[in-house]
Amino acid sequence: MSQTHFLCCKGTTSTPGGGALLQDKHKSVLAGMSSAVHQIFITSDPNIPYFLRVDWSGDLGAGFTLFLTNGSAAWTGEVSEEEVTKGASDTGICRKEYVEELHKTLIRDMKGSGHSERSKYSFQLSSDLLTYQKTSDNALVKLGSVELQPAPDPLELNREMISQSLNRNLDLEAKNSKLLAEDSELQKEHRQILKELKIHVKNKNLLEKKMYSNFMMILNDKKSKIRELQETVRSLQQTSDHPKAKVRKQRLCTEEESSLDTSHFQDPTIPITDHNQACHGISVDQSFSSSQESPEPDAQA
Repeated sequence: MSQTHFLCCKGTTSTPGGGALLQDKHKSVLAGMSSAVHQIFITSDPNIPYFLRVDWSGDLGAGFTLFLTNGSAAWTGEVSEEEVTKGASDTGICRKEYVEELHKTLIRDMKGSGHSERSKYSFQLSSDLLTYQKTSDNALVKLGSVELQPAPDPLELNREMISQSLNRNLDLEAKNSKLLAEDSELQKEHRQILKELKIHVKNKNLLEKKMYSNFMMILNDKKSKIRELQETVRSLQQTSDHPKAKVRKQRLCTEEESSLDTSHFQDPTIPITDHNQACHGISVDQSFSSSQESPEPDAQA
């Protein structure tokens, strides 16, 4: 697995190829420039590890300088801004995406990416040409190449790259220590928060229990009040129903009496005749008849 080291340097540098490159006063790059060192593997020689150093300013789109070594030999090369633009045109993608691909390939700037993503990028080395490429959809896409020149002092370049890596490691260790201290403080705060949270949960449960108890007390009291009111309503209804029942009873009695009185006068009338009177032992005056016959007219008259 490749290892990448970044370094922001101060100072000046000369163009690669001269012996002054490796002198102390020319070891660093211009102020504001960045540098990265990481391990790569050449597809034609996978058993030998190579170390690639890239110096750039801003982003790789403005051009960059390469230093390559395998421990015994070293090479240098430069890529200008015009060559970056030409590489983007040759690959058929926009310049911004092309520069992002260069970052992933040469600097391994793939935060959060796994090994499968890193393995998409590979290098080929010929006698004086380093080619960097990407595997996409099982096809090998050439991203670019740089012409290499032998470094005048490979040993000094190796020392410089080792020193840069060590300095980067020191920076990472310092950052790691700072992060560990922050993590320890955060864990302490986390434990304190959990402790307070448990207390709050306990208090919340007690409060809920108390509120529920008070609620049940109030609810039972309300139910008792409702029952009392219902009993009062029923009692009032019964009390109001008694006079009505009494009046109703009196009315029925009055109606019955009235019915009896009228029935006495409604008995069938029995005609009084001589026969009926005789049957009841009443003497009948024969000289009087209810149906007196009119005297017969005198025959002579």
